[in-house]
Amino acid sequence: PTDTLNNDTNYPNSYGRTDIEGCSFWGRGVLHTRGTCNFGKLNFRTGSKAAAENRPSLYPDLDFCSDPGLICSDEGRTMDLRWVVGMFEWVDRVQDYYDSSANWNYMRELYKYVDGGMSDDSFIEKVNLILARGCHVY
Repeated sequence: PTDTLNNDTNYPNSYGRTDIEGCSFWGRGVLHTRGTCNFGKLNFRTGSKAAAENRPSLYPDLDFCSDPGLICSDEGRTMDLRWVVGMFEWVDRVQDYYDSSANWNYMRELYKYVDGGMSDDSFIEKVNLILARGCHVY
């Protein structure tokens, strides 16, 4: 890892596409934040929406809803932004994850994984599914 940006490289999505035709909310940041709902939550908690409602805001001058690309284009803060957004996504999507139909809780499963010697990769696979699909099963 480096602290330098490479704005000259396009990284393909899961279909191999690198263009942005017809899509304005492609993933950004370390966990590839995407979707209007996720950017809305981010803006509500850490961006200009929080500031507009007189709540504490890490980035009161940034409106992630109107310009999601700020996460990667604000040259002075982009490295911090990417990690803050990633941590926000982690807390929002993974740390509090619970599936009542399967009684699967991230924190409980994390403790089981660690107590079991971190040898069963199925926990890691399930966390990846939570990040990618929003649930821990295929």
